[in-house]
Amino acid sequence: MWSLIGLGLLFSLLTRDRLEINVLHDRNPQFVTLSDGSIRNGYTVKLLNMIPEPRTIIVTLGGLPGAEMSIVGVDLPADRSFAVQVEPDRLKMLKIFVRLPADQIHGQAQTFTFRVEDKVSFESNEYTATFNAPEIAR
Repeated sequence: MWSLIGLGLLFSLLTRDRLEINVLHDRNPQFVTLSDGSIRNGYTVKLLNMIPEPRTIIVTLGGLPGAEMSIVGVDLPADRSFAVQVEPDRLKMLKIFVRLPADQIHGQAQTFTFRVEDKVSFESNEYTATFNAPEIAR
């Protein structure tokens, strides 16, 4: 019996995800209307690198046609994908803003994904998030 428990624990350890993403939507305010009429939502994205080597993680926005994201503290223009360095066995926290043009908004809440992948190890993970907009923006 103890051998089966040991094998089960070993199997779960060997097959666990080594790259994780967790996303927390900003609560206050849920969205901001920008001067050009587009809507912006803020998210705190946590990337967890569970290997003892540094990685370059590609963060990609899936869904939401026309949307762009920007990372606070990164001097790059808004885009749908960014490369982020994550230290070994560390959690990297990012503040990300997702902007959607007013003509692409289809309802108060739209779902989309944040996808993370390591091109070297071919590991990936994704998180389904919600983009909030005002009722009148339809």
